[in-house]
Amino acid sequence: MKNIKDDELDNIKGGQVESVSGPIINAVVGVIKVLQDAGYSMGSGIRRLVDNNICPLD
Repeated sequence: MKNIKDDELDNIKGGQVESVSGPIINAVVGVIKVLQDAGYSMGSGIRRLVDNNICPLD
């Protein structure tokens, strides 16, 4: 087995991509879900306007 010097141990990188991390991916997915929910709500509102199926205001 080859022994590794301390200098070489400091330079070892592995496992993680430095530019994209888990929290960043989760934040992007969260934004996409919010936009999707907003789209569903807007589409439902437009459909109810077109179908004249709106709850009356008292």
